[in-house]
Amino acid sequence: MSRYTGPRLKIIRRLGTLPGLSKKKSSKLCRPGKKGDSNSDMNKKLTEYGVRLEEKQKLKFNYGLTENQLFSYVKEARRRKGITELI
Repeated sequence: MSRYTGPRLKIIRRLGTLPGLSKKKSSKLCRPGKKGDSNSDMNKKLTEYGVRLEEKQKLKFNYGLTENQLFSYVKEARRRKGITELI
């Protein structure tokens, strides 16, 4: 299983707190790559694609999954009947 070895606080600032990635908190308020006023970026509405991509990235970084592992888990959950969170 491959793990993310890059800058973790940068990912936490972008996606929010992820307990599986790190328990540290960043002292910076703005997202990575944005300097100065951080409120101008917060007013923009994300597209449906952007929301799905962000949720997928949260899953990948929090649980340390690769793209193929995540795809196989989703495929298995679609195949099963009933509640899949208990298995």
